[in-house]
Amino acid sequence: MATNIITLWAFALLIPFSGLRAQVAPPQADTTRQAAGSTDLKKRAAESFMNGQIKYVSDFIDRFNNAAKTENGGENALRALFNEDDPRLPGTGRQHHPYASQVDAFVQSVQTAKFIIPKRGTMRAVIGIKVRCDGTPDTLKLHLRKDYTADSAAYWHIVRVIAPSRLLEEKGNARKMQTSGTRAELPPNANEVSFLPLLRGLDDYQSLAPFTHCMECRDAAWQKVESALQSGHMTTEAVISNKIYLAAGDWEMELGEFIREKENSGWLISDLVEKTKP
Repeated sequence: MATNIITLWAFALLIPFSGLRAQVAPPQADTTRQAAGSTDLKKRAAESFMNGQIKYVSDFIDRFNNAAKTENGGENALRALFNEDDPRLPGTGRQHHPYASQVDAFVQSVQTAKFIIPKRGTMRAVIGIKVRCDGTPDTLKLHLRKDYTADSAAYWHIVRVIAPSRLLEEKGNARKMQTSGTRAELPPNANEVSFLPLLRGLDDYQSLAPFTHCMECRDAAWQKVESALQSGHMTTEAVISNKIYLAAGDWEMELGEFIREKENSGWLISDLVEKTKP
């Protein structure tokens, strides 16, 4: 009798667990359909708008150079490198803006002179980093330049610092602190991931020094930020803006990163500056 009771008790315990397994594991037919569905998703072609996206600055340079050398269709290809949603450009319901005339002059000069942007040419960037100064949110701006080592490796480094307004408001000189002698080099494609290597580096080192290779760049603003980083009064959080600047003949192009689901997206021209001729 005792044996029968134990057997019934064990059988009763197994019933709910067998039901739980049935709920977790779908029937074999369902599993097959799910697997087939996931395979189909992997094989889907890229969205049409993705073919026109300019994902990397190197891609922008290639497209610009190809458009500059093209006789037929070159003008349209050059204009496609601008942010088409810029309210300063011609469009339905938009008033004429001087910038539109500047774009016309730029396109004409490129087609006439056949400007080519060298892959190893001058490139600079300005990025904005969200920081907290003693818990208060603010923005740190860094100017960077792309240079090359003796063995032709490319890297970015800081050439100018614009301190957060909260630090600039502080009275007195920043306390000069011992800076690390370590040198760190940002990879040449750092701009293509929103300068995240720099953000991680600032967080790891708590110092601008590893990324500032020129001693003359370490001015008063640099010292203020360096002191705040080392003391912990300022912490970095995120890259909130990034602009790349490329020279093309007598012009400088400002590139902005426009992330959206349309062909006119990625790295596009967001502004132009015509260099003053001597």
